[in-house]
Amino acid sequence: MKPFRVLCLDGGGMRGVYQAAYLRAFAARVCGEGDTELDVGRCFDLIVGTSTGGIVASALAAGESLSKVDRLYEEHGKEIFPGQWIRRVPWVGLVVPLLGLGTRRGETALRSALEATFQDKTFRYVQEVRGISLALTSIDMARHAAVVFKTRHLRRLNGRDDNRTLVDACMATTAAPILRALARLTEPGGEAHVVYADGGLWANNPGALGAIEAVEILGDREEARPIHLFMLGALPAQGGEELSDRRRYRGALGWKGGLHAISASLNSQAVGYDYLSKKILELRKDESMAFRLPAQCPSEQLLKYIQNMDDARPKVLNALRRQATSDVDYAWAQSVKPGSEMAHFRAALTDGLCKQKGEG
Repeated sequence: MKPFRVLCLDGGGMRGVYQAAYLRAFAARVCGEGDTELDVGRCFDLIVGTSTGGIVASALAAGESLSKVDRLYEEHGKEIFPGQWIRRVPWVGLVVPLLGLGTRRGETALRSALEATFQDKTFRYVQEVRGISLALTSIDMARHAAVVFKTRHLRRLNGRDDNRTLVDACMATTAAPILRALARLTEPGGEAHVVYADGGLWANNPGALGAIEAVEILGDREEARPIHLFMLGALPAQGGEELSDRRRYRGALGWKGGLHAISASLNSQAVGYDYLSKKILELRKDESMAFRLPAQCPSEQLLKYIQNMDDARPKVLNALRRQATSDVDYAWAQSVKPGSEMAHFRAALTDGLCKQKGEG
């Protein structure tokens, strides 16, 4: 029996380019020579995304090509995060996020780019036409409550998000405080307005959410299948800092207006939720597993670039693509080892290709 396959995509701002390039490169390896473009979304039963990972997840679930996702970042990144040149000036660049400069223009640019990518596709479309379960994280600011937009893949769900557009959900999951405007959305089927913030504030790594959703889905269906859950990051900069006694006593300026506090939260979540997702699935004792797709240590230059989630300069995006290609080379070598986690990931895409060709 084939495992229930889950793909979880972390948040990371413009570093979503890395995720799109990684999946595209690995899929190309699976397809080999020829013009076939693998429908990566249909290789998974459930796709879960947060923030920029929510955009990539939505594209996969909706059947949009990864090259189209890459173009979204390439062509619109500097409009989504305007004032690129001043953002890179030491200390002076802090003025942009501290004062929220450009957030109104950035919101308009992002919505326009998302509408061009997804049109009016909804969660109902993803479930009924594509046959894929999808979950995206956010926060309801009126209640400071964690929210998960999802397809109706569980019996207990009432279809709240059936008519919610992918555009609206992506606006909500990517609404990063300081870097972006919060998202004000009209709820489906009503006149109520709700303000949402980035889901990365509580689940930048949505692996644990993916594990819980998968367990409940299989319980609903009464299917005894192992779960293979794969997590793909957005190449976060290595966190951590050695602090002198004097630097312990720092205010907002020392935290760079709160940006460093957010980074600390995101980095610690990546580690903590990796552990939780693995433990949740290990406890099933049926060969279920959770695995973070491997990434090599970035170059010194790239490490400087990825300190900021809003860096949309072409040279930064190209460096992210180069790193993704290198990481896929490494991961592909691991995938030839029978029974390895990467072999299971390769099998997911290979099975998807066979099904796409009508062979599975």
